[in-house]
Amino acid sequence: MSRLLTPEEIKALLAVEPYIPAPREQFHVVVDAGHADLTPEQVSNLAPGVVIPLSRRSGQPVEIVANAVTVARGELVEVGGRVAVRVLSLENPLNRAGRIKP
Repeated sequence: MSRLLTPEEIKALLAVEPYIPAPREQFHVVVDAGHADLTPEQVSNLAPGVVIPLSRRSGQPVEIVANAVTVARGELVEVGGRVAVRVLSLENPLNRAGRIKP
């Protein structure tokens, strides 16, 4: 059963700093290397070997996203034959309570 929040509850929620709770065991980290907008025809023509140009150029910083919040910027590197990301700067460091500050 759901209910509407009271004005006092709304004030209390607005008074605290917003945060995104994260699991204590681990964060789901995604490196956003870019995006592309494809037409339906381009999607239907996808096949092995097709190259999709992304919005970022080689060497540009990539976003490091933890639990849907950008927390750092980095650059793609190769380590032992695998792609990795080197952290260049922090955007939204974790606070001591284990929360990500938006």
